[in-house]
Amino acid sequence: MDTTRFDATSLAGRRDVTPNLARLAARGTTYTRAYAVANESVTSHAALFTGRYPSELAIAEYGTFALPSGTPTLAGALSAHGWATAAFTGGGHVVEDFGLHQGFQHFEAVAGRFTFGSFFDTVPTALAWMANQDQPWFAFVHGYDAHTPYVQRGPFLHPFGETGNSDRIERIVADDLALEQLRGRLWFRSRTPADFTHAVGRTVLGTDFYRLPAEPYPGEAVELLSQNEVNHIRDHYDAGVHYADVWLGVLLSRVDLDNTLVIVVSDHGEDLLDHGFINHRAGLWDSTLHVPLVVAGPGVAAGKVVDSPVELRSVVPTILQHAGISPLAGATAPPLDSIDPSTAAFAEGTMDELSVAHPTLGRLTLHDAGLATGARVLPATLPTDHVTYTAGQHSDAAALWSTLRAWRAGLTPARTTGVPVSEALRESLQQRGYWVPEAGGSP
Repeated sequence: MDTTRFDATSLAGRRDVTPNLARLAARGTTYTRAYAVANESVTSHAALFTGRYPSELAIAEYGTFALPSGTPTLAGALSAHGWATAAFTGGGHVVEDFGLHQGFQHFEAVAGRFTFGSFFDTVPTALAWMANQDQPWFAFVHGYDAHTPYVQRGPFLHPFGETGNSDRIERIVADDLALEQLRGRLWFRSRTPADFTHAVGRTVLGTDFYRLPAEPYPGEAVELLSQNEVNHIRDHYDAGVHYADVWLGVLLSRVDLDNTLVIVVSDHGEDLLDHGFINHRAGLWDSTLHVPLVVAGPGVAAGKVVDSPVELRSVVPTILQHAGISPLAGATAPPLDSIDPSTAAFAEGTMDELSVAHPTLGRLTLHDAGLATGARVLPATLPTDHVTYTAGQHSDAAALWSTLRAWRAGLTPARTTGVPVSEALRESLQQRGYWVPEAGGSP
């Protein structure tokens, strides 16, 4: 369920948005503190398919990252052991161009590979493929229903709340580029991602932009949204999560849980203005990393709830353990049922960030971490700048820093980039606000 926050699901108890996911949770195990190890689709899916951190796979630079050819993958291991393997994705960043097809015998992305498609597109084709298998099979089924723009089909457009509904907010939620123009309650409506620059010249998706405050130019028309309009954005986002859950119900209605392991997960969350941004790439926070994770099927405890932190890297060894297959080369994460509850969870961000979340100490994030240069050794003492800390039950930022430092020193960062993406993909994603050329244009 791409771009789905944990607290947007029924598992968090805020609103009954995902009843099908809740029913699955009652038959399986729910991980209430599951964290993505990256905050962008391509890097997070690379980790989800390999059980490794993105920087171990390719140089962690936002504009060039792709899964290198020949990387050991979950699908590849299953294929080698006689399983039929297939992926049905919504396109976007989960496409062959980024190397994410590796190991799958059948890989199908929606509408020309570059569209951000729905479970509406992928679930029916996945079910047809599953029905034709006469051997053990593995299917990866993916949809961008909670992704921008926040507009759903028919009765799923407004299943929640009319408070704050206005012509203005309806235009914004229907346009993913307009959503990028929001900073807090301010709407910089005259700018586009290509020219949404700060006074120092950074573009909106040059990633450095997100470190800088958005300030109106002299005389610029900037509109202030009401708090009700901001709330209505969240209503639209919830509608997308709900629509994904409807299709999850369709999928599960055709799955025999007595003989099939089912894992429902997201690759990252969405900030939804919690920190002033709509999107997920602007920082490493719980809003962008804390995701739903439910496991159900043979041998899985029913109704169990695990409240300690787990990383999505552990999905790969969990599936291989279930299939009786040895761990992937280079993947060190333990299966979900073997994780030490005192273990911290780590993440790497597209804005050159590293972050650690601890069960009791909270979250600490390092900015300007040197990911693209392969930096491994962090300073021995907690820096006085470039660090943010959110305290947990106990306050010990220095201990978190030591934990982050030790983890980083134990990794071997990749020294090569992934395979280059096609010009068609790059142009398509730029039209949606991704990979806008760096400073050089005029605002």
